[in-house]
Amino acid sequence: MRERDCRGGAAAIDWLPVTKKKFETTLRRLSGVPGLSEHEKILFARSLAATPDERWRTHEAFLRSHGLFTRSQRQAYGFK
Repeated sequence: MRERDCRGGAAAIDWLPVTKKKFETTLRRLSGVPGLSEHEKILFARSLAATPDERWRTHEAFLRSHGLFTRSQRQAYGFK
């Protein structure tokens, strides 16, 4: 996976092709939320600016990265 610079050194992953303008608008709206670190605000902005298909690909990538993509892998880990 390659990374590209989106804002102030914050990296966005290529498999999450969120438009830069929508991402920055969402991040600006989250800037006033108390109790969130800058990293958390970037993650929330990316997920809120993503389309449903992009969120689904992100979820699948997360499962793959933890070795839980197939049903048998999840059962071996303890999921029902």
